[in-house]
Amino acid sequence: MIKFFRKIRKNLLMENKTGKYFKYAIGEIVLVVIGILIALSLNNWNEKMNQGTNFDKLIDALENEIIENIDEANYEIKWYRITQLNASKILANKISRKQFLEDRNLRSLIEINRLDINSDDVSSLVNKQEDFPENYKVLIPHLKNYLKFEKRYNNNQLEYGKQVTEYDNFLIKTQPWYASSYSKVLDSIALNKQVDFYLENPIYKNFLTSYIDGYSYSLREMVGIRSASLVILAEIKRVRENFDADDIKELFSQYNITPYTEQACDDSKVSTDDFNDPSTYLPLLNATNQTKNIQWEDYENNLVKKIQLKPGELKVNPVSKRMHENALIKIFINGKCTMKYQAKTNGYLLIQ
Repeated sequence: MIKFFRKIRKNLLMENKTGKYFKYAIGEIVLVVIGILIALSLNNWNEKMNQGTNFDKLIDALENEIIENIDEANYEIKWYRITQLNASKILANKISRKQFLEDRNLRSLIEINRLDINSDDVSSLVNKQEDFPENYKVLIPHLKNYLKFEKRYNNNQLEYGKQVTEYDNFLIKTQPWYASSYSKVLDSIALNKQVDFYLENPIYKNFLTSYIDGYSYSLREMVGIRSASLVILAEIKRVRENFDADDIKELFSQYNITPYTEQACDDSKVSTDDFNDPSTYLPLLNATNQTKNIQWEDYENNLVKKIQLKPGELKVNPVSKRMHENALIKIFINGKCTMKYQAKTNGYLLIQ
């Protein structure tokens, strides 16, 4: 091919067709440039394809990590609520000696328990946010939010860990049966003293009250980690599988997370039986094509917080120390209440 073009140029020069020669030379240069540009374009396209494939692998790893973390958070949240229930019964003197002896868990209400979660893929992707493909950039704020919840959870763990250490030191110094309890072999006298301590000792009950109160803050952050994880998972599904509101509803239900109960604005019926953490860091999904103004009120209709939710927006409710005490969520359009939702544990706000 090169010899062919060279022959053409030579013939043009020999025939003194200089003008045609220069035109031909320019054309040849243009062809070479076009060829180079095409090659570069193909190379860039190939690199983007490879980057897309590699990023999909990162998202695969993230999705697996998030699913494992949701399962772990659900387990730990469930454990805490059982502990909270048992503690409230002991503090209210509603546990009999027989019940106490039959349930060994009642002897270990104050102990260090923590989420066994892995956030390596979350952290890795946050550090690579500048390389995110456009369709995945929606994940960036949710990933950062997840890490904030995790950081606060770890800080709370340090604080309540100090309480557990103080309690253990108290047992070591004051309760002779404590060492034998680890071997689970106690004579009848030691066993009776142990039961008396857990059911009647006022100092133990003070420790238990302080522990449950302190650990409730860790619970809120655990709920936040779970909610942030659910939002990340739902956003991945929206990008990859075009999930709509019904799909997300089904996804959340797989983890026993269900929508808040919908009520008319003038409905005065309010249940306060399910308020462990009804609206702390709950997921929010506006599945309509309208911006929604959301107003939180406690069950006495006192205003707690207002936020705005854009059409299609999915996120975790912003931080507020009073959120866990809320009962009602009202939706406003043009200053008028259009719908009200009753908060509940293991719930989220779905506006359709």
